[in-house]
Amino acid sequence: MGTLATIEKFEINACKISMIEVQMPMALWRFASLKISDSKILFLGGIERLHWETDAVYCFDLKDELKIEKLDKISRTGIIDLPIVVDKVGNLHLFIENCNGTSPPFDVTYSFLEYS
Repeated sequence: MGTLATIEKFEINACKISMIEVQMPMALWRFASLKISDSKILFLGGIERLHWETDAVYCFDLKDELKIEKLDKISRTGIIDLPIVVDKVGNLHLFIENCNGTSPPFDVTYSFLEYS
């Protein structure tokens, strides 16, 4: 519930959840996540603790579980509730809304290829 400041790992074979000993640089809520390689996951956008929209992008490397890297920001702040589309070139198309959902979503392009 609320914002995410910790990351948990679910082990399918053991059917258990374990807490990874890393803290998010900024607690988030209503963000998007996307696996971009065998070991890397992006956390994009969302809402911070004080209900402020963010343009932050973080990369979590499963091989180096103690590190979350801050990447280039998205060009617009907000929440990403709609599915993320990857085009033929490899850019992400993020459909970003404001936090109360009253505006139509904006299509924002984000390139992640240099990080994967």
